[in-house]
Amino acid sequence: MKLPLRVLRVADVTDNRSGGMSRTMYATGDELARRGHLVEYRFCEHLAVSCRPQFRRFAIPRRIVRLVREELAAGKQWDVVEVHEPAAAAYAWNRASLPPLVVFSYGLEDRSHRATLDYQRRKGLPVTIKNRFSPLSVVWQAKYATRHAAQVICSNSEDVEHLVGRGVPRNRLTRHHSGVEPEFLAAGGDLPPDNERRGMLFLGSWLHRKGVLDLVPAAAEALKRHPGEHLTIAGCHAGPEQILPEFPPDIRGRVRVIPRIEGNAALIEIYRRHSVFVLPSYFEGQPLVMIEAAAMGLAIVTTPVCGMRDFIEPEKTGLTVPIANPPALADALSRLLDSPRDARRLGDQARALAQSHTWAAAADKIERAYQQAVSQSE
Repeated sequence: MKLPLRVLRVADVTDNRSGGMSRTMYATGDELARRGHLVEYRFCEHLAVSCRPQFRRFAIPRRIVRLVREELAAGKQWDVVEVHEPAAAAYAWNRASLPPLVVFSYGLEDRSHRATLDYQRRKGLPVTIKNRFSPLSVVWQAKYATRHAAQVICSNSEDVEHLVGRGVPRNRLTRHHSGVEPEFLAAGGDLPPDNERRGMLFLGSWLHRKGVLDLVPAAAEALKRHPGEHLTIAGCHAGPEQILPEFPPDIRGRVRVIPRIEGNAALIEIYRRHSVFVLPSYFEGQPLVMIEAAAMGLAIVTTPVCGMRDFIEPEKTGLTVPIANPPALADALSRLLDSPRDARRLGDQARALAQSHTWAAAADKIERAYQQAVSQSE
């Protein structure tokens, strides 16, 4: 089916074009709209429920079903409804009486839960009964949704293979990839000389999942080896008073913290000033910031998992280090700080790959998944 589709996209996040999930939804949705499809969105603002926070994981999925039914009764017509994986179970349960369901996963919930427990053990962090069992109610709902959806859109190949191993037919799975706006690609073609692009950049929320427990000792070691270098921590949603005390006192003056970034122009300027991008996450879907850093020609140091593994070919488009290994991370960062030429080579090759990761290319995959979901229901 290639006729214009009427699509409803639902996610249990705040409507915020600067957030990773909603940004992906809008960027690909705008492209789908340019092709003639009708795309509408429903976020937390539309899913308001009156319950205690611990019950939202059950209330939100039921509210989504009720919302779609209310809109259908009011005359809305949807050819396909896309729901964020953790909130899709109730829709999957009622799928026979509703438009075809497409589940969009930004990182499978069960893989995320297992990765978190494994990382906590590796780092010697306490694994409490709550850590172990509380997320399972979401994990079980997500498993049910991915098993019964007409199509599942995954953010990386590891998630696809995981679902195939769980018995989900491959023809119901689509591997999505993150995209990048044209302005990043344009800015990456006009960069300052190497001697004006120095230092390391971490861009992301200050969370254990992002590998911050490994970043701190590794970056501290790299800064000690290179007295003229610096580290920027941006978009972290945490202030200097929270982050700087985690670093040794003698290098805190070379760590800059930017809690929030407003707009692409400010973000591009931050990328332009750095040569190395570091993201030692233990689990992701496929981080938008990595594709943006590549588009801006930064040399990338990350871990060989999830969407990072799909994009980074070691020694060609970046460097990878094992999860939870600060010494290896410090060595990789130091190597690139030692050799601007090597950093430029890796950055240039990553930038060449990023040229193919447009939002239009990402929308192609989503469009095909929608069309297959509709065709299967006819």
